[in-house]
Amino acid sequence: KKVMETLNKIKVLIEKMSVDTQKVFDKGNRSASIRARKYAQEVKQLIGVYRKEILEEIKKHDDEFSD
Repeated sequence: KKVMETLNKIKVLIEKMSVDTQKVFDKGNRSASIRARKYAQEVKQLIGVYRKEILEEIKKHDDEFSD
């Protein structure tokens, strides 16, 4: 389902962001900070998509049970 695909993309990005954030704190890696911020922006966009998809999904379930 679309919702789960979006959620998995968010999880992957969060993991990448976590790795790069650790590099920033451990080594002061500037490139890692740029990547981490890029991942954060992508997560922000995907959260909006996720919110819409999850709402659509619950509406489908509501429609099924209201018949």
